[in-house]
Amino acid sequence: LAETRNNDTDVHIQRIQHYTRALALSLRANPAYTDRLPDIVLDLLFKTCPLHDIGKVGVADGILFKPGQLLPEEFEEMKQHTVLGGQALTGVERHLAAPEAFVSMAHDIALYHHERWDGSGYPLGIEGESIPLSARIVSLADTYDALTSSRVYRQAYSPAEARDIITRERDRQFEPALVDAFLACEEQLL
Repeated sequence: LAETRNNDTDVHIQRIQHYTRALALSLRANPAYTDRLPDIVLDLLFKTCPLHDIGKVGVADGILFKPGQLLPEEFEEMKQHTVLGGQALTGVERHLAAPEAFVSMAHDIALYHHERWDGSGYPLGIEGESIPLSARIVSLADTYDALTSSRVYRQAYSPAEARDIITRERDRQFEPALVDAFLACEEQLL
């Protein structure tokens, strides 16, 4: 479903998977995260992160495929993809006989991947550790890919420019430990 909504989505999804794995492995080197990121969680992250934008199936084509920057009201509708994705995966969870880690993590990623460490994100404006770790990791992977990929309204930033932007967002958009993990694995991301 995600791949039908954007010509670049399949390549984007593959990059996100590998960026997410590299970031999680790098973060796991931090003693505060070693126990939180065992191999089974890394495998789940790799498998579930492609669903981060699944809610875009509910965004109007005129907004999703607009060849330029969105107007404020269009951006408000685009932001609803997080809620739509979360709702879709909550619906799946309701039909399961028992909780399923894959669906639960996919839900968290879809709903929360645009939240910000400082609480200024969307859709709920939650902050810090309240944001699921899976969503925090995918958020940085998604941002890095967005920055280093061309868009209809701008050229791709160089990896150095992307690094500078991400570093400036330390403790605002991104958790400081995750920015450190990004810097430690940047060569692998390249």
